[in-house]
Amino acid sequence: PQWKQLVEDKHLLLVEAIKDLEHRREHSLSTQKEELSIIPKLQGEIAQLTDEVISLKDEIASLKLDKIALEEKIASDERVCTLEKERDYYRKESMRLNAASSP
Repeated sequence: PQWKQLVEDKHLLLVEAIKDLEHRREHSLSTQKEELSIIPKLQGEIAQLTDEVISLKDEIASLKLDKIALEEKIASDERVCTLEKERDYYRKESMRLNAASSP
């Protein structure tokens, strides 16, 4: 009869739909497992990058201190140079005045 064929057709469609759902679920689980397996590797990379960032921050801080020390040294050298120029000027001026006052 016709209704029997209709029931069998619907049954086959349901069986196929169930198989398709099972296949999709298995594929989804497989994909999730793959994604989960990547997490430890990514965590390791994050830890390594975090260590590198900390190291770079330490290096930046050290370089800033070096820069300050160099700026202080330059300022000190400039003061010394200025004092030496003043000393030389007054020495020459003293020699000129001594020469002018000598008969």
